[in-house]
Amino acid sequence: MTENKQKTKIVCTIGPASDSIEKMVGLIESGMSIARLNYSHGNFEKHAEVIKMLRKASEITGISIAILADLPGPKMRIGKIEPEQIQLIQGQTVCLTTDNIIGNENKFSVSFAKLPKVVKPGNTLFLNDGIIQLSVTEIKENEVICQVIVGGELRSNKGLNLPGINLGISAFTENDYLCLESALKNGVDAISQSFVNNAEDIIDVRAAATKLGYNPFIIAKIERADALTNLDQILNYTDGLMIARGDLGVEIPIEKIALVQKHIINTANLHGKPVITATQLLGSMTTNPRPTRAEVTDVSNAIIDGTDCVMLSEESAMGKYPLESVQMLSKIALTVENSRINNTSRRRQENLYRNDGSHVSDTISYNVQQSVYHLKALCVAVHTITGHIARMISRFKLPVWINAMTEDVSVYQSLHFSFGIHPILVSQLPESWNQYIKETISPNHEDNSSIVILVEGPTKNAPLSSHKMEIIDLLNPT
Repeated sequence: MTENKQKTKIVCTIGPASDSIEKMVGLIESGMSIARLNYSHGNFEKHAEVIKMLRKASEITGISIAILADLPGPKMRIGKIEPEQIQLIQGQTVCLTTDNIIGNENKFSVSFAKLPKVVKPGNTLFLNDGIIQLSVTEIKENEVICQVIVGGELRSNKGLNLPGINLGISAFTENDYLCLESALKNGVDAISQSFVNNAEDIIDVRAAATKLGYNPFIIAKIERADALTNLDQILNYTDGLMIARGDLGVEIPIEKIALVQKHIINTANLHGKPVITATQLLGSMTTNPRPTRAEVTDVSNAIIDGTDCVMLSEESAMGKYPLESVQMLSKIALTVENSRINNTSRRRQENLYRNDGSHVSDTISYNVQQSVYHLKALCVAVHTITGHIARMISRFKLPVWINAMTEDVSVYQSLHFSFGIHPILVSQLPESWNQYIKETISPNHEDNSSIVILVEGPTKNAPLSSHKMEIIDLLNPT
């Protein structure tokens, strides 16, 4: 099943271009591991329908996928504009109001009621993913007067960014709670929270999910400058990260985005938490059948740096070539993965080992990594209760598959987010994991090693930290 499949997991945003069972089947067969539903758009009824279609498509293909609900967070947008497209000119004065009005080129509404209270003259505001730049000149009761520094085209509902300004609000909003409730009741596997600033934002999401009776896999979207300062703290509470490069590229100087991306990926790897690289990976394929050379290079570098997942947004949600976009990501990933094991990546793997004696899983996973290379192992087999040990091994981005066996359905689904993990759901613990491996893994001995690295996890009578590593030779069982 995994022979010709990329180890880097592909996330596809579902939208008008991909919201039929036939198209979903195509995405899954082309390499999609995770389907993302953007709760900033659509209604709950439509999302529930899409979730049912995704489960049906998974059933048709016989390939398991995870479903991720992306909560909108406190996204600030401008209101309705007429005519639909206006042109803001450098040097002109515009008024942003919290009143609900139909806007024009001189005055338009914003969805953030606190805007006049949190900004001051001299602050810089950005519209439309940072394309338009405004400078605040005056504050009135419910209006913010600005001068256009960099102009451009503007349409209704485009985003507003306030980098470096304390908004005084939580990332998890009342609307997010409603989205969370609907998503969990309809059976999604994971939640991503937008505009996370600190660990408290993730704690709020988890507390709300617990109150609703669920324990989803939670991913923090890194798109605020404050989140970078609090990254280690966030990683202590989140299950994974998403590098949301759209808003992040407005929050920080855009020339730093590549360095910041590398830092986030490396930090997530060190913690053994999966990381998704998102936004504009193959943006040109929204309208063209082939990507640019720069886009291919961008995706390749993210994989070389250690990302677990790469994500399509507009490309799969509303583009002309959703299937081709997934196929292209799969081709890029397979090519990079087959050539990535070199001295540079090996040195990087050595740096992921903390070697301070405080983490049992850190030492076990490092020894697995060393054994895979020295013994040229066929694969790694892991029994896991929480998924942690499998993810700790996954962070080394091994050249072989990690067959992760668990009895927990939610753990099984969460493992779709980690590089090189092939999750296997078992109904009960076998009497002998060693025997189970021999019976279920049938290597092609002409092309592969017969060595399997087995990490046997704890049983009900053993502590969670107990693991046993074993070398199995399928050809020479003695």
